[in-house]
Amino acid sequence: MIVLSGILLFSACDEDKGGNPCQSDFDQVSLYANVADNIIIPGYNRLSSELFNLQLANDLFAQNPGLSQLINLRNAFVSAYTQWQWVAQFEFGPAEQQMLRSRFNNFPVNAQEVEAKVQLGDFSLNNPDTYDKGFPALDYLLYGIAETDNQILNLLSNPGQMGYQNYISAIIEDMEQRSLAVLKAWQEEGYRESFIENTGTAAGASLSLLINNLNAHYEIIKRDKIGIPSGVTTLGITFPEKVEGFYSGLSLSLAEEALKAAEGLYRGRNTQSGADGPGLDDYLQAVNATKEGQNLSSLIKNQFQKALEALAQAEPPLSTAIESNNEVVVNAYNEITRQLVNLKTDMPSVLCVSITYVDNASDSD
Repeated sequence: MIVLSGILLFSACDEDKGGNPCQSDFDQVSLYANVADNIIIPGYNRLSSELFNLQLANDLFAQNPGLSQLINLRNAFVSAYTQWQWVAQFEFGPAEQQMLRSRFNNFPVNAQEVEAKVQLGDFSLNNPDTYDKGFPALDYLLYGIAETDNQILNLLSNPGQMGYQNYISAIIEDMEQRSLAVLKAWQEEGYRESFIENTGTAAGASLSLLINNLNAHYEIIKRDKIGIPSGVTTLGITFPEKVEGFYSGLSLSLAEEALKAAEGLYRGRNTQSGADGPGLDDYLQAVNATKEGQNLSSLIKNQFQKALEALAQAEPPLSTAIESNNEVVVNAYNEITRQLVNLKTDMPSVLCVSITYVDNASDSD
């Protein structure tokens, strides 16, 4: 059942407690400028570069198919899929208009639908709600259409059966165009400026956009990347084949990258230098946020580290870890989940931001 997981106002914003805790001297503009200039725009820039490299590798493979060219194509795919994790949490503004999240990473892929489209020569990618496009489809097409690399190579390079290669090309072209459109909107069409100037705590303000999208991204890590495959959210029935990047075996590294990206946004971390700038952690410090007598900003930082450390205990690929040592995966899920109340309840409460995104109550905490 789909419900609205947000609430309109939290008790922390109750002016009857003295003053107005929703008012703060914290410099929101500096926070937004740091996030835009050192996290979001560089992230989309790198994604566009990686997708360009992916298209180039695909063109070279199509011109001269061979095992080494297939390896190069796969390497380019891995780099692009990894970089996607760092911008996946910014599904607002230009990215929301392009529907990047659903067009780039609806997983698990519907392999039967991909095969049907290949056989029909149907390379349309217009429906954002289907699971037959983006990185998951490429994951299947580059790693899963046959059992051995030589068999995959033969299918992709067979002149009499170009459906696979044509579908790969259509997917990459669609992703590259959409990524470039988002980057252009941020850099050239004024979205950066409007984002930085969009101060306040109301729904639709930049603070609300960041907190809501951070939480939506974190829910996907918890539920889709870990919870459903490990059986935690499905009455103990495991689905290792539903991990992200199942065919390539990238599932664990992709989950780790996504978790690091969430931590980086929270800390305002410059993705190029690695230095922390103005972030949500500083905002919490500025309003003296505490939880059960402890510093909330520090609690969240520490829990990110615990979640990353727990996830690192699993052996890749995640699908195999679920089958051979699922207790470790479930423990990682539990550590990831412990952060959720901090991010989804405590932080929005003290910063007077409503959680407004739609979530599935059956798997949420």
